[in-house]
Amino acid sequence: MQDIKLWFQKAMVPLKIERDPLTTHRFGVNNRDVFQMSIDTRGKKKKSEYFRIYRGHEENDIRVIDANFKHQQVILMVKEPSRDYKVTVWNPTERKYDEVTQTTPDVLRKYLMGMDESHLFIAELPSDLGPINKVNDAHRILKPKSVAKREKNTNRIKRQGEWFFLPASTKELEEIEKEMNGDVDVIFKKQRIGKDSIGNSHIADELINTPRKQFVRGKICHIEHKTIKLHGWHLVEQNTEGRIQQAGSQSISHVYKWVD
Repeated sequence: MQDIKLWFQKAMVPLKIERDPLTTHRFGVNNRDVFQMSIDTRGKKKKSEYFRIYRGHEENDIRVIDANFKHQQVILMVKEPSRDYKVTVWNPTERKYDEVTQTTPDVLRKYLMGMDESHLFIAELPSDLGPINKVNDAHRILKPKSVAKREKNTNRIKRQGEWFFLPASTKELEEIEKEMNGDVDVIFKKQRIGKDSIGNSHIADELINTPRKQFVRGKICHIEHKTIKLHGWHLVEQNTEGRIQQAGSQSISHVYKWVD
């Protein structure tokens, strides 16, 4: 097995390799062969984040394919057979824990991991947008085409986590005016960005939805990012991954985060 910890150290990314599965009272994985990883915290007064990785079966192929010191990020490759496993998850409707069967995907997966501003994150990289073998490749692939196109003509595009904010074009401003039709009540105040947003969401001072797009203006706040301020309406675009995880977010599939 590759010395994964050494590669994380080269990128100045904290990591602990675990000998036992990453289980808690909320997530009890019953299959020791399944690969797992998470972001956790340590320390009482001054908490610090770090990655935890459990390899699972010895034949699981887990390796770092790029480490970037400048960005403090790595690309982790994971290849393991399809395996069933059960996890204990909270059922908010019935207010009890349920045991749910999940399956590891029998495909090669790549994750961009490391530091974004002051917090660690995990982003599963898309497999259908071209080869991704370098951290810089991942940044390019994760950027939506609309962002790459518009940034050639303006430096006013801003990003916060997985969200990009593009100054609204003349046509888009007309679309907003049509949606409002003189009614300011269609503008939502202190609203979560993203229609399917969960966990620690990004909150916009003002938000308006048109039939196909979402626009925001004013302050954009998130517990783990610096607040940004948008002057005028901006189009909201999410990165191409769409399942970024950061400290405090909901767990997905076989990648776990239980930092509250």
